Formats: sequence, C-alpha cells, structure tokens
Amino acid sequence: MNTLSELFKKLKALPTGNVYKKIINGKVYYYHQYFLDGKRISNKVKDNELDILKKQIQERIEIENQIKNIHLRNTSLSKNCKELTGYVMNKNEVVAKFEKGVLVSINETLAPLVIKRTHSLEKFLELRVIDMSRTNARILKKVLNMDFDEDYKASLYSYALSVSDHYWFKPKHSKLKYNEVKFDNDALFETALKGELNVYFNRAKLSPEITTTGSFEKGWRYIDNEWWLYKSGNANQLFSELFSSKFAELIGINTVKYELEDKYIKCKNFSPIYNFEPIASLADSNDNYENIFSILINIDRYLARDYLKLIFFDTVVNNIDRHNENMGLLRNADNGQIISLAPNFDNNLSLLATNEVINTDMRQDGFAKLFINFLIKNDEARKLFKTIQFKPIEIMDIQNIVNNIPLEVPHKEDIANNVFKRYNFIKNMFD
Repeated sequence: MNTLSELFKKLKALPTGNVYKKIINGKVYYYHQYFLDGKRISNKVKDNELDILKKQIQERIEIENQIKNIHLRNTSLSKNCKELTGYVMNKNEVVAKFEKGVLVSINETLAPLVIKRTHSLEKFLELRVIDMSRTNARILKKVLNMDFDEDYKASLYSYALSVSDHYWFKPKHSKLKYNEVKFDNDALFETALKGELNVYFNRAKLSPEITTTGSFEKGWRYIDNEWWLYKSGNANQLFSELFSSKFAELIGINTVKYELEDKYIKCKNFSPIYNFEPIASLADSNDNYENIFSILINIDRYLARDYLKLIFFDTVVNNIDRHNENMGLLRNADNGQIISLAPNFDNNLSLLATNEVINTDMRQDGFAKLFINFLIKNDEARKLFKTIQFKPIEIMDIQNIVNNIPLEVPHKEDIANNVFKRYNFIKNMFD
C-alpha cells in the first residue's frame, strides 16, 4: 500500500486537466486542457502522445480517489483543550486528570514521569511540541490555521499524541478511543521536511509532525506500517550522524541505526511498543553530568552505567549537543516499569559538524576535560565506569566505517586516526 507522501509524489509527476475532442473540417483533433496560474490552457495533442496522456490522466484520477478514501481527520482546539481540562491517557487508560490545568488525580504507576514530578500538564505538553522557530513549523501553523496563545498548546491539535510513546490528551466529555486518534497517515511529511505543500494538507491536522521536537527540519514517513524519521542537514552533519551511529555500534553502545536517502538521513522509530521518556522529564534542562548521574543511579545502577557509556561516547566523537531531550528512558507501556536507557540518537552535531578536525590532544580539549574531571571528582561514577568492558578496537575498524559512508567531507582521511586516539586516551586513563 502506498503512503500518502508516496501518492502525493506520484501526483506531482502526472498531468492535470482533461483531454477533449474537437472536429475541424471533418477532421478529429484532440486537445489537453488544464489550468496554469489561473489561466485555462489548451494544447493540441500529437497522435503518438494521445494514449499515454489519457493513461496518465486516468492514473491521476485513481490516485486522487485513493487519497480521498484514506481516513484523514481534522481537529481543532475545543474549549476543554484550550482550558487544559481533560485526561492524560496511556492508550485507553486515564493516568492523570486535569481541571483547567490543575491536577485532580494521578495514576502514579503509569503517568508520564514529568507529570509525576511536576503535576503540570503544561510541562508535559512542552516536551512534545514542534519547535516553532523552525521555518517549516511556521508553514504548518499557517496552512493548518492553528490558533493558540502559547506554543505548547500546538500539540493539542494532534491530541498531544507522539510517535515515541502511547500518551495523549483526551478532552473532557470526549468519547474518543486510542485506535481512533493514533497516527496512521504521513500527509504532512513533505511540508514538515521540505516546506512543500499539497492540496490535501488542510484535512490532515492529526499528524506526528506537530509533536516532533528538535531544531532541524524533519518529517515522519509511514512505510509498511512503520514510522521512519527523516532529517535534513549539510554534508558534515549527515556524515557525523551516520559515523556516530556506526561507531557506537562498534564499541557496544545501544544505538539507533541511521541510513542515507537522497540528501537526508533517516531512522526507524526506536520506541514503537514502549513509552520514551526524555531525561528532561526528571531533570528539566539541567544536563550537568553530576545531576543526571545522581538521578539515574538512584533509580537503577545499570541506567547510571549506561549513561556513563553514553557520555563517554559523546566525548570521543565530540558530541557537544547532548541535552535532556535527546536522551531518555524506555518504559513498559502496560505496567510503567523502566526497561532501559533509550538507544543513542541525534548525533548530527558531533564529529565534523562544528569543526573540520576534532582535537586529539585530550589534555587541551575543553569538552573532553568536562567528562574526565567529572570522573576524577565523582568516586562512585569513576568506580562504575571502570567496570565497563569496552571492546578493544583497531584503527581499521573505524576506517571501514569512514570508507563506507558515501559522503565527501573535509579531512576524511584523518577521522579514523583522530577518533581512535580519543577513544583510547580516555579508556586507558581509567583502566
């Protein structure tokens, strides 16, 4: 079955209008009639092009009918949504009740961690709304005629649903069920990723694009019943994401796998059955190593260990953009149990993204010193880090990753050597 974005792409390649017959002096001629910039155009069709044109126009009609038959749903902000009166749901179970933004009751086992910590619906919505500073987000706002007084309320146009978990907001008195609102179309994919519009966008407000966070242009495609996230970037950023993903896998860190498609990177949704909870749910914006480590080790020692592995990896690939919304926890959607740290993702601002060559003199590298000094000062973190068995790797292992990425970037020949030195410096320092 074709996704909406694929159907829209096919439509762009097909002619509009219709073919009509005209008899002049007893002779039959065929014309292609269509509108261009509001003007009616009629062009004579050559005999050898007639059958092809008729077939293309018929194909267009069939595709338009397919799109019309797909269940697109239009939402608007009800009074209860605007007043934040209703229920935060986990699938079809109420996990928190709010009256005009004030928490009335909560299921401590299943409620989102940010609501358990803050009792705030606003904080919950802030963590699941598109960044309105993105150009394409502003386009979405205009074409969908979204009207809200605070940016976080934009998420309510999709009932605060997210691809990455099973939480949503159900307005008071609504009879909606989870299966009736969960995402099943990618009609706004082209708009969110590329800023392109299609004639059906105003029928598809219930879209994962509205609740997708981050500052880079991105969009969700629905392929074979699975969601794939596409993200834009320059060559250095795309290379850095691809390399970091492969390198994390090489050294034994759970990671999202990225692929290159055209001029974008893409990855499959890593949380189709769990509830992803960003670390911001527990720590707001305080991403200090000490703070996050303290929070996680009080929950589970293995979570704290995996966090140390993650920030060690960040130090090696110079990922200075790790923050509390691009790392998090996976929870069992049925019983609320914390399963693990979420896989590593969002490394497009690592490696070459900010510098053409990463530093190999770790004693003079300010970012590396942040991690090293944290381990030196925190006895518990240092002892736990020393229990981690990182794989011994060869420089050729890294070189193979570099060679298999089909992007040309500056100083590509130096990357394997530089990453190898950084990896072994920190690893050996604490061995």
